[in-house]
Amino acid sequence: MNYIDKEVKKTGIILILLIPALVYGQQFPFMEGYSINPYILSSAYAGIHNGKSLFLDYRSDLSGIDGSPRTYELSYSTRFREKVGLGGKFIYDKTDIFKHTLILGTYTYEIKIAEGHKLNFGLSAGLYRNTIDLGKYFNDPNYVQDLVLINGQAKSNMLFATDISALYRYKQIEGGILFSNVIFGTARYKNTELTYKPFRNYLLHVSDNLNIDDSWSVNPTIILRGGENIPSQIEISPTVTWKNRFWGNTFYRTSGTFGIGVGGEIYNGVILNYSYNYITNISLYSFGSHQLSMGIRLFNPQKKEKTEN
Repeated sequence: MNYIDKEVKKTGIILILLIPALVYGQQFPFMEGYSINPYILSSAYAGIHNGKSLFLDYRSDLSGIDGSPRTYELSYSTRFREKVGLGGKFIYDKTDIFKHTLILGTYTYEIKIAEGHKLNFGLSAGLYRNTIDLGKYFNDPNYVQDLVLINGQAKSNMLFATDISALYRYKQIEGGILFSNVIFGTARYKNTELTYKPFRNYLLHVSDNLNIDDSWSVNPTIILRGGENIPSQIEISPTVTWKNRFWGNTFYRTSGTFGIGVGGEIYNGVILNYSYNYITNISLYSFGSHQLSMGIRLFNPQKKEKTEN
């Protein structure tokens, strides 16, 4: 193998290791559909809206590009003894040769600071694991001497992960902060010197629910995201709801992303939501990003839980 071939393969390895940072930004993507399941926006929402509901989300980013991100999330939250919220999340993400798995359990507590003013504090804790399948591209034993590259997948050690959140509520106004991807330690792998550690992120949001009449309401939401080695990004998303049963929304992110969403409670206790967004400043050809969310209201499917004021 000549020098040029070796340099090409070396460059390929570097590019693959940079894929999550360049294309994805965050190791676990922000999910849409938070208007029906705000628990995926911030853990402090555990049990507040659509509590006792099981949600399954599937997201495909940059569809049409080989190896583009695919994410699956299963979540459930509920209220316990009025002031306590409990929840759990399972997230599995695959981006080309990278796989990320995160399991979190959530505990929240509510404090009434004045008449109508409430604070909810959330703490999540769980386990994180990363897997890299370098053997997908570099499995030539005549060139590669690293056992991981020849044999395939390298699984990291389990790491302790947590996120911390707070939520303020007054009537229909809500605002909060979340610190996520707080992972203790660095992912290390057997038979290789590779190491990996997700970037820590933060998220700020504020929203209000405006009732137009007995049938229509508008919920504008503003979100600020950022973090370690991640550029800050603002998202603006108004959601229009009809009879608290069907809804549609649009959104814009300062990264040059436009999107729409539509959904509804198609049957008593069964919720469906679809979101589509398109990034205008990426020259790669793709069919945009898609997310499908399904929720099942458990235990009392005909009762719609409302925000406590």
